[in-house]
Amino acid sequence: MTKKILMVCLGNICRSPIAEAVMKQALEREKLHHEWTVDSAGLGGWHSGSLPDERALSVLKQNGIVYSNRARIITANDFKECDYIFGMDNNNVAELKRLAPENSKAKVELLGDFGLEESNKIIEDPYYLVGEEPFVKVYNQCVLACKAFAERLKKENTNTLS
Repeated sequence: MTKKILMVCLGNICRSPIAEAVMKQALEREKLHHEWTVDSAGLGGWHSGSLPDERALSVLKQNGIVYSNRARIITANDFKECDYIFGMDNNNVAELKRLAPENSKAKVELLGDFGLEESNKIIEDPYYLVGEEPFVKVYNQCVLACKAFAERLKKENTNTLS
């Protein structure tokens, strides 16, 4: 049975699509991609149906990742179907916990709690900032966090099998 990870930010056009793409890559690297699916969503529907911000797409492309999913808003069903829902900042996590129904299966966590130092674990929204550099920072944070999480999953799998 496939398990599911959902990456969430405010509008689903900057941080969460980058995190989704990077997590897919991290799971492939750990050979866990057959066991897990990864998606992303936003807390608000302002950008529903839109491709990610062109700066996010550019940074992904520069790192060899093609991304074509479109923005969507999180649903109550996501909390029932997902094993993990990652918010990019503390406000995202607080809102996710507020929205979670009583029968939520998903563990809601801050993505930056994995592999990032305390001073750098908040993945800030780059939307209103100028240029690609803030998106590069988001990408680099996601690489570290997703790698650490995928390695943890791999270790848990190994411990379960032994």
